[in-house]
Amino acid sequence: MTPEERGPQEEPRPILDYQPTSFSQGRMDFTWEELTEEERQRLYALWEAGKGLIGGDPRRRPQADRLPDWGLNRRFFRTLALDDARGWNGARLQADLASERPLEIEIGFGRGDFILDRARRHPERLFIGYEVRTKAARLALQRAERLELENLWISDDDARFSMPRLLPDGRVEMVHILFPDPWWKRQHKVKRLFSPPFVDLLAAKLRPGGILHVKTDVEGYGELIRYLVEHHPGFRAHDPRLAARIGPHLPTHREHWCHEHGLPVWVYYFERRPEP
Repeated sequence: MTPEERGPQEEPRPILDYQPTSFSQGRMDFTWEELTEEERQRLYALWEAGKGLIGGDPRRRPQADRLPDWGLNRRFFRTLALDDARGWNGARLQADLASERPLEIEIGFGRGDFILDRARRHPERLFIGYEVRTKAARLALQRAERLELENLWISDDDARFSMPRLLPDGRVEMVHILFPDPWWKRQHKVKRLFSPPFVDLLAAKLRPGGILHVKTDVEGYGELIRYLVEHHPGFRAHDPRLAARIGPHLPTHREHWCHEHGLPVWVYYFERRPEP
């Protein structure tokens, strides 16, 4: 597999400055093996038990049905607090989801460079960004408000918990997962985003013809993702030509750093198959 070939791009419109960071290349010794049936069943059991959710199961948190005061009457949500009557958040989000606007989701948006740019380029679409780090979610929300974006919702929920409860099947046009954490340590593998039940979830929420868009700078993790997605009956094989349907976009901070340091990025595009 070859790194991404960057074709001609529309001149990006700056939203955030790509300031120097403490990024490092990290480990490149990511290894994996094809899953046995026993391992698949174990992963499904862990999923059903709510294991691996970042921050733990939200249902066990105190006042999980209430929004934080700083999030009231802003385009911020938590899935268990959609009925919090102190703010308009839940009603407006549900009204947006009931519309026919194409929906794009980014899981783990970090600083928000990519999704803020997407939302500004495509005001006719609806966007949801998930980032489990609450501080990063608040910063992205502030930036969205400065840009006066009315089509972007932010959440600090774990998408694996939120999406099954929030979204109707077939509602999503595109899912972007850019530089997910590989969770290197053996005891942390349960936190790894990509697993058979997660790919099931993506297949359920993407509409037929929808796109799963993934980038990583860890080749081995990219190979695992490709294996899991391409072995799922709901997805077609990786097809670089699907990049044209996404179009020009700003890189994430991590991708910008990789390009600045001459490091490869592996990119995958998977199309949701039509229902049989």
